Amino acid sequence: MTAPQHVVTSGYGCTLCPHRPRPGATSCSHGTRVTTTAAASGKVASGCVERVEGVVSQPPGSVLQHLVTGPTLISHVLWFDSIGSTNAEVARRAAGGAEAGLLVLADEQTTGRGRQGRRWTAPPGTSLMGSLLLRPERPLTQVALLPLLIGLALAEACEQNVSGAQLSLKWPNDLLADERKCAGILVEVPSADMVVAGIGVNVDWRDVERPAELVDATSLSEVGWGAVDRWRLLPSLIERLDVRYDAWLADPTGFLPAYRERCATLGATVRVEQVDGAAIDGTAAGVGADGGLMVDTGRAVVVVHAGDVHHVRYR
Repeated sequence: MTAPQHVVTSGYGCTLCPHRPRPGATSCSHGTRVTTTAAASGKVASGCVERVEGVVSQPPGSVLQHLVTGPTLISHVLWFDSIGSTNAEVARRAAGGAEAGLLVLADEQTTGRGRQGRRWTAPPGTSLMGSLLLRPERPLTQVALLPLLIGLALAEACEQNVSGAQLSLKWPNDLLADERKCAGILVEVPSADMVVAGIGVNVDWRDVERPAELVDATSLSEVGWGAVDRWRLLPSLIERLDVRYDAWLADPTGFLPAYRERCATLGATVRVEQVDGAAIDGTAAGVGADGGLMVDTGRAVVVVHAGDVHHVRYR
């Protein structure tokens, strides 16, 4: 197991072992440097700072402390310079009893993946990548709406941080900037009592040489009027997600009108490639109350709940 380089938690002391540091101590029993600061909210933030080649790679401590001590759904944060998959790490810790609100962030994912198991990679320092543990205690029919909800919150957060770009959503789990993918969402339900929501945002890929499979991808800093700071984007995202998630708990479908307004898939000619290999061609006519995409094939309206959606562009 890889140990996180930065721990910020609403608990006391180090989350990696059961021992509390001695008063004034700078490390716990297994050597992780720990500092503790009481907050007015009653939460406690603790953490260490890892430097890579003289550069602080992790988000500023003030940002992390704001997330766990402020009025957000985040209970504690773990930062990894490099990790296999943040979704897998959250799922593992959730199975061990981690509470809702655990946020795992990483500078690099070596086995990150997208929907249908596709590999998802990004060079260190260029993206915002993380996974959040939720325990909503809602039926799966409502949980199925979470990719759309999180996409909406992400779009709203990016709108606050990016100027000069046209941002839109592609059903069910992509954020587009000027019609090119710049972010993806992967929501998994490992068991009935947990939901793992993974988010990957291409923040600044201006100097990144892309392989063939990523040639059509872009980043927020490439499409806007200036560089985007991922550590300014992170609190914006959590704040918008906090608002949207609370509203979803009270009214699971209440966000759908706002989602539909931002969904570039609606009205587009699409091809949907399903898991079994079958394809559906038609016009995306709507998003239903269950989150399904309604595709008008010209002969019937087919409701799709899973599959790869391609926007067909005629030349």
